Amino acid sequence: MDALQQILENSKLTDESIKDSLLHPVLKTTDYKPREVFEELKEISDTFFTTRRTARMIGLAGLRGTGKTTLLWQTADYIYKNYTQNIYLFHIGNLQKYDIGITKIHEIIEEELANGRLSSYKKEIVLLFDEVHEDKNWARDLKVLYDLFPAAFVIATGSSALLLQSTADLVTRMYIQHVFPLSFTEFLTISNPKIVQEFHRKDELKNVLFAAENANDLFRQLENKRKLFTDYFSQTNKLEDEITTYILYKNITRFAFIESKSQINKLSNDLIRRVIYEDIPKMAENVNIHFSEKILQRVAASDEINLQTLSQSIGISQKEINENLDILVKAELLNVLYPFGGIDTKINKAHKYFFMSPSLRRVLLSPLVSSKHDNIIFAKLLEDIVVLYLSRIFRDSNILSFASAKGQKNPDLIIETIDKPILVEIGVNKNTTKQISKSKIKYKYGIIINSKMDKIELHNDIVIIPLKYFLLL
Repeated sequence: MDALQQILENSKLTDESIKDSLLHPVLKTTDYKPREVFEELKEISDTFFTTRRTARMIGLAGLRGTGKTTLLWQTADYIYKNYTQNIYLFHIGNLQKYDIGITKIHEIIEEELANGRLSSYKKEIVLLFDEVHEDKNWARDLKVLYDLFPAAFVIATGSSALLLQSTADLVTRMYIQHVFPLSFTEFLTISNPKIVQEFHRKDELKNVLFAAENANDLFRQLENKRKLFTDYFSQTNKLEDEITTYILYKNITRFAFIESKSQINKLSNDLIRRVIYEDIPKMAENVNIHFSEKILQRVAASDEINLQTLSQSIGISQKEINENLDILVKAELLNVLYPFGGIDTKINKAHKYFFMSPSLRRVLLSPLVSSKHDNIIFAKLLEDIVVLYLSRIFRDSNILSFASAKGQKNPDLIIETIDKPILVEIGVNKNTTKQISKSKIKYKYGIIINSKMDKIELHNDIVIIPLKYFLLL
């Protein structure tokens, strides 16, 4: 028990330990902007400690490198300064080396802090679990802890959404907060010291883009906000370079302060392999991961997968390919969209896959293509970033899809609304409207996201929007 007592003592946070953990490895300061999701974590914490009428167990889930552990420390710092200093942080990955998991932590807290009965503990207490998935019984043990320890406010981080959503026991107990790759405005805020004015109108812009009455209304509202956009972007004199850097290299939090492109490439490859060979086996022991990298490379080259051709090419069954794709989505390396149509269409027709981070697609493709294909690659990366944004905005809803009709003009994306759908086309310098206007789908209005244009244009029932405006969402 002495070793466990020592672990408990060492796990209690102090002002010094929090400051040390929040010291930025590059900026060498604790005074840097947190992710936008931190505001939501603050709100949940405020509500719990003032009313007890909110979630008391939070799961921070997302791709490696998106900043979950930093958010954990920032939330700990906020609670420490405002509510209680009775905070304990357990690095499950490190403790598992000594065969110590949540159950043993539970036992020592009960013995040392609660006089043998967790339910009788009345003080405010915060328990933080980093890399909770490293404990193979994490879901069961967190459920038990939650049920027996009503005084505890719990936050846990995990490498993938699957780990924090894989059990029915925790669905009603744990509030899942997805931590996505950086938005462009987050990237600018944390990487460019000249950005002092933040963009606070994201919800308003979302309503303009996706809840306008028609194309004319959309165009008019966007034009009315053009000065707002211009004022924000006036803080940088190299906007186009910033956008390119963000999409190609720095949309993952861990990479945002690294200047060496070769180092980012190395870290990107390492991230992919760690997800495949360390995280996925903990999530799905029966999935054959030996071909996961090859499957990812095929998705990088072409987001629509022909299962039969791929099966013959790499020598595994179509079932194994589907299992791989499913787990790569759940591990948040990939986003998946289903074809537009009824349930039969969504189930039976081929799905389309996008990378959660365009940087990962780029690093997989870079050894395979020459510089003359840069525009083609960048077009695919643009699709990744747009799908990432829409997935973040609409969260877990199934309103995003793509058109799969053969022999017809098809838009890149479809956003289903209560009325007619909104059709979306994405391109490096795309100003032709045919993919939307010639579509057989009856639509509310169309949006073309153009990475080269500098102004908003209206073409009948289609609005062409500069990429830089879309990236303000």
